[in-house]
Amino acid sequence: MYNLISTITELPKLVGCHDFPTDQQGMQLIKLISDFINEEYHYNGHQVKEAFLKAVKRELFLDGRRVDPSTFGQHLSVNVVGQVLTAYKESLRDGKARPQAYNYNQLPEVKKEPLTPKEALQMIVEWCREDNRLPLSAPYKTAYQYLIETNRIKPVEKNSNRFADNELLERKAVEKWLKDKILK
Repeated sequence: MYNLISTITELPKLVGCHDFPTDQQGMQLIKLISDFINEEYHYNGHQVKEAFLKAVKRELFLDGRRVDPSTFGQHLSVNVVGQVLTAYKESLRDGKARPQAYNYNQLPEVKKEPLTPKEALQMIVEWCREDNRLPLSAPYKTAYQYLIETNRIKPVEKNSNRFADNELLERKAVEKWLKDKILK
């Protein structure tokens, strides 16, 4: 109990707010926060301090958003303590249940190279062989480019009507080639 109360009295320094008043009201606020932690979270002083350090380092997320432990210069409240400890609780649970980098906000940015026309055709051919049918959704337009470049099919005649679906014509040409060569 004492360890938790001494930790609670240090928390305002971590989040940049006013220290607890030294009068009766300040002691009641410390006791209220201590009781709240004991009843709702069952954390010791070390765990509470670790939670607030993670929040200050912007490592905690709650409902997909970073937890901001700032009190904007006011006194530490039960609300701020609850947000930080709930986010900490979820981070502990997530750490056990999933790989560490699961949270999409924390994933490193991956630079993706665009799919080449050859890779697009190879992907579609592989799907056709696995399922023994044409895929419903695939990079047909890119595969069409490769089939034209390698002279495997002739270009389709584009319709100049602005309502015409030329991509559909290209898809049909790729599908016909797949049916003839792959799905025989």
